[in-house]
Amino acid sequence: MTGLGGFAGRRSDALERIAQRGIFAGFGASTLMGVVAMVASATYQGRGFFTPAYHVAFVIDPDTMGKSLAKAGSGDRFFFSQEAFVFGLAAHVIIGCALGGLFTLVALKLRLGGTRALVAGLVYGLVVMAVMSAVVLPIAASMSGAGDPISRMGGEIGWPTFTVLHALFGLALGAWIYVRPQDLEG
Repeated sequence: MTGLGGFAGRRSDALERIAQRGIFAGFGASTLMGVVAMVASATYQGRGFFTPAYHVAFVIDPDTMGKSLAKAGSGDRFFFSQEAFVFGLAAHVIIGCALGGLFTLVALKLRLGGTRALVAGLVYGLVVMAVMSAVVLPIAASMSGAGDPISRMGGEIGWPTFTVLHALFGLALGAWIYVRPQDLEG
């Protein structure tokens, strides 16, 4: 068990419970991020309320996002396509859950608590944005053939909004530990 780097002293069932809490925190943080993205998209961006989910779904459905943008341009900000929305939502939340679980391991390793958890969460969210933008999204775009709408998602959405969304994601994770430090105890 020496390969666990500091986790070897924890019983596996306790670590599993802690990881589950992190996964649920990732669910909450990704939900917050998604709702704020949809509100931003429907309001000051004028891109349509459900368009952020269609943007994620672009890897399998390149048509719905374009339709949503066109409808939003003509005044219909609530164009809805169930299949694309459900896929985009599911993909976003699954990734958020995985990243929440990873943050839990970081928080355990660094023994985060109090305001350090908030700061670490904010930094984590921005690191996630950088890694997603520089590595994950270009690979996903290449593998799926989705091209620029995925590989350049930050530029498509707008970097200020993209940055705020990821900062909120990380802050929500940090706030979870700030409010419930006992969740890291197993």
